[in-house]
This record gives sequence, structure tokens and C-alpha cells, in this order.
Amino acid sequence: MPTAGNLRLLCSRAILLAALLVATQAVRASEPTLERDVLPILTSHCLACHGGVTQKNGLDMRTHAALMQGGKSGAVVVPGESAKSLLWRKIQSDEMPQNDNKISAANKAIVRRWIESGAKSIQVARRFNPPKSADRPASVAKKLDRIIDEKLRAAKIPPSPLADDAEFLRRVTLDITGRIPSAAEAEAFLASKDPNRRAKLIDGLLQQPEYGQNFATEWVNAFRRISMNTTGRRLGMLPDYTQKLGKALHAGRGWDELVRETLAYTGPYTKTTPEPVFTFLNFDMNAEISVPTLTGNLSQVMLGVQLQCAECHNHPYSDWKQTDFWGLAAFFKNLKIVNGGLGDQIDKKTSPGDTVAITIPGGGARNAGKKVPAKFMLGEEPKLDAAKPQRPVFADWLTSRENPFFARAYVNRTWAHFFGRGFVNPLNDFNDANPPSHPEAIDLLAGEFAASGFDVRHLVRCICLTEAYQRTSRPTPENEKDVALFSHMAVKVMSPEMLYDSLCVALEVPEIAAPDEPKLKTVDSESGPQSVRARFVRFFRGISASEDRTEYTFGVPQTLRLMNQANFKDGGKIVGRLLREHPTEPERILDTLFLNTVTRRPDAGERQKYLAFVTRQSTPQLGFNLVLWTLLNSPEFVLNR
Repeated sequence: MPTAGNLRLLCSRAILLAALLVATQAVRASEPTLERDVLPILTSHCLACHGGVTQKNGLDMRTHAALMQGGKSGAVVVPGESAKSLLWRKIQSDEMPQNDNKISAANKAIVRRWIESGAKSIQVARRFNPPKSADRPASVAKKLDRIIDEKLRAAKIPPSPLADDAEFLRRVTLDITGRIPSAAEAEAFLASKDPNRRAKLIDGLLQQPEYGQNFATEWVNAFRRISMNTTGRRLGMLPDYTQKLGKALHAGRGWDELVRETLAYTGPYTKTTPEPVFTFLNFDMNAEISVPTLTGNLSQVMLGVQLQCAECHNHPYSDWKQTDFWGLAAFFKNLKIVNGGLGDQIDKKTSPGDTVAITIPGGGARNAGKKVPAKFMLGEEPKLDAAKPQRPVFADWLTSRENPFFARAYVNRTWAHFFGRGFVNPLNDFNDANPPSHPEAIDLLAGEFAASGFDVRHLVRCICLTEAYQRTSRPTPENEKDVALFSHMAVKVMSPEMLYDSLCVALEVPEIAAPDEPKLKTVDSESGPQSVRARFVRFFRGISASEDRTEYTFGVPQTLRLMNQANFKDGGKIVGRLLREHPTEPERILDTLFLNTVTRRPDAGERQKYLAFVTRQSTPQLGFNLVLWTLLNSPEFVLNR
């Protein structure tokens, strides 16, 4: 049996060993990587001469592989040995760069430490191996929380506590269905004592038709923001396409299947088959076919890659080459408008064994006239039948389980929908110099998404069940400066669609146009008469194309529109209903107005102030109308906190 002295010695050794392990992990965690620490320095000082456009002495410094390959003078980086690394010797002596833009002493130290620690790299296009079957959402949520909490601990940032039920209810209802909860929904949820009420609320919201419409709208808007077809020509059935996509999501169809159908669609353009409008949205400024525009837009949103920057030459700052861009473009070279719909025009001289290729056009592009064979990202050239349409082949590759881009790009965009920012920001700029903030988390979610058959509901459950999502938006003094590690929920702004639908809920009206306002029959090219909702959304969309949900883009015109909206002043239908049902209960009326707008009851001070205000008005109707007007024009109403 060990003695007390031996036990103390063993404990001391265990403590020392633990301390050494912690210190070792801290050192490893702090080791610099090319993408996170060094590439920003090289981008600012070196890539003008050693990037995608110019590569002096045959040296490309955009990626880890290129740096390890070196140039005409041989290796420039010897991992672990800065003294033998030409890169270090050149920048240490200020021989490079050969201009006044010299590298600072602090940045030189980073480069040297990177080389000495092994010249390590993070690969964005890393292997993607989704599991064979999806896990339970609650289990995935716990894994995500562990990853996020580890990052917070390493950064010594404490998380905020969980949101209370009222804050969570409003947030999750807005995020999933695109509208605020009604007072009745709020009262029912806030009165529940069920320990699983939050998970059941998420499940219930995902069964509502508004869920599908909300996510379909978000997807269409991602392309609308970057669309060059701003004339509205050929876009008349965009609402029909959005509605059809929303119904398909509500029915539980897989996201991969819906994307394949849209991209490979061949046929007429009608209200029941509006799929061509998605392709028309990605045409040029004249609403005509533009293969480069379509290729650039699809790569941004569906792959998360700024491939359009390689249209005219190799990407100056990433490893994408001009042949990567035109290799994807080749799949769309036969696209044609047929009787108002979509089809493919195959050259009659084409034989099944011919190579499918596209010629790089002139107009300033390098390598004009060069034929580029159709190929997928990462260089794979598929065997194609040149006598058949190629869009279905592209769509199958894009949505395959093995594609390392498709699942990650959608997961990143969906995470940003709920958190206000993605793991990668900007959302359409996955590259080695812009690695994910939480690579393990995005890979976990992308694997789950693929394993579930690209089930959007499964993805939403995994996200919304996390403690990270359920945290309050109120920061603590210790985490208030954190914007990237998810220590507290970001305060987001309602989209125009969310704002309109939430106003209808708050006012209990089918539409918010003033009763005496004529429904304008304005026709936007081929889009036909616009609905009241469409005109509202267009007005509140403004000129911003930002995908940052934390950016407030409403201006003075939108603020004045809300302040002077007739429905707001007459109380919609809700004030009259409440006065009829509860004529002697002003406190209950006030509570309901608060629940129906900001999803909480007034505190004691607010209750006293508002009720005193109502009694000073000529009638209770006027008083409560003005209370409602105040709530609807408050920042608390338009924010998703």
C-alpha cells in the first residue's frame, strides 16, 4: 500500500504532467498556420509579383503546395529551418519586396515562427467523408457546443447565459417561419412547464408551411443580391418559383434533389413549371444568356467560391485557375432559350465521342481562343457524351455526397441565417486565406447534412438545439467585443419579407396597405402587377446587397414609411378586437399588444407609463392605437435579438 509521502509524490507528478500537457497544447494551439497568419502578410507584400497574374522566377506564393514547390531557384521554404529558407532570408534583409512596401518587424517574426514551427497549413478543400447515417440532432448539437466552447475557453471568453423563453420564442419563430409569434402562441409557450418545450417548439415550427417559404425566399434572395438581371425581364414568375420551392421544402424533399431539378430543367416556362426563372435570374443585364455570369453566380452561392475572379486570368490571390472557371462554364455552353423555356442546342456535327469544351472568348481575357474541356472543381474531367445536354451531369456532380463544396457552402449559409455570420465570412469566399473559424463544426454539420439525404429540417434541428443558438443576445463585459466565436447571439435585423409578415401578425390584418390606398397596377417589364407585399418588400429592400444580417440597412425613407403607415395609426384590427373582448381590462389589452409585437409583457415601469398615457387620451381606442404605433416603430420590433 502506498504511503502518504508516496501519494503526495504521485499527486505532484500528476499535477506537473497535467501542467506540461496543458502548456504543450497551448503552444500547439498558438502555432501559426499559412492561411490564418502568414498568407495575409504575403498577400499585402508579395502576391503582386508572385500571385495568380504574375509569377516572377516561377514562384507562386498563393497556396501551401505552391510555396513548398518553390520556383526556378528551388525551394523557398524549408520547414523547421528559417536560416535555410530563401523566403526568410529575402524578407529578413528587406531584399524582398523590391519596393517601399517592406514587411514590418512584427510580421517578419510571424513568418519566421511559422517556418520554425514546421510551416503548417490548413486546407479548405480538405477531404469530405460524410458518415453513412445521420446522428440524432440533440447529439449533433452537443458536439457543436463542445467545439464552440473549446474555442471560447482557449480565447478566455465566457459565454452569455441562455436566453429566457420569451427571447428564444421570438428568435426561433422569426428564424424558422419568417414572422414573429402571435400573442396566443406566446402565451401558450410561456405558460408551458414542459422541460422539452424548446425542442417541441422547433419541431412544431418546422411543420408549418411558412418554414418552407421562408427558406425558399432566403435562397432566392441569395441570388437576387448578385443578379445582373435588374430589369425584371423574364422574372415575372419568380414568386411562383419561390412558392413551388417552399412547398417542396415543406413536403420534406431533399435539398440536393431540388437543386438538381432546377439546374438541369429542360422545358416550358409556365406558372406550374417556373423553374427557368432561376436561370433567367442569373442572365446578364439585358436578360440574355451569359454563360460566364451564370458560372460565376453558381460558384459563389452553391460552392462558396469566388471563381468569377478567374474568368480573365488565374485568380490573383487564390489557387483557382482560369481553366477552373471555363471548365465549369463548359457545362452550360449549349444552354438556350426555347419557346420561352430552357433547352440545349447541340451542334449537329457533334458525335458522342467528341470532347466537350468551350473556347475562352476575347475582350481582354488572357488565353483568348483557347479551348478548355469541361471539368469539375479540383480538376476532374468526366467522361461526357457530347451529343447530349451537359447540365444534368454538372447538377449530379454538384449535389453529390462526395462534393466537398456543396454541403459546406449551404451549411455555412444556413448557420449565418441563424447566427448573423457564418463559419466563413464573406459567405461566398471559401479559400485558403480565409479558413473557417470552426473547421470541425462546419465539417460536422456538412457531414450530417449529406448523411441525412440533404434534409434541411435535420440541419435546422441540429443548429437550433445548440446552447450556442439559445444564448441570450445580451453580452457580458467579458464577451461584448466577441463577434466571431458565438459567445452570445448576434442581434439581427428583420429582412423586408420578415418585417411585412410580422407587421401583419402584429396588426392582425391580411395586408398592411392603407384601406384607402389603391392597389397599383404597376408592371415591371414582364413581371405583371405587383402584390402589396411585393411592393413593400421592394421598397424596404433598399440598395444594399449585403448578406450581413447584423447590418441595419433601412434608411430615412423606410423609417418615415413605417411612421406614417395608416394601419399603424388606426390599430389594425387588433385594438378594436381587444376593446370589444376586454372593455374593462386595460392591463390585459396592454399585455396582449406587447406580446403581439415584441413577444414579452411590459415591465412594471412600462405598464404604469403606458396605462397613464392611455387614460390621458380622448378615447381608449386612440390611446391604445398610439401605444401600438409606438411599439411597431421601436427598434425592439424590427430587430431579431
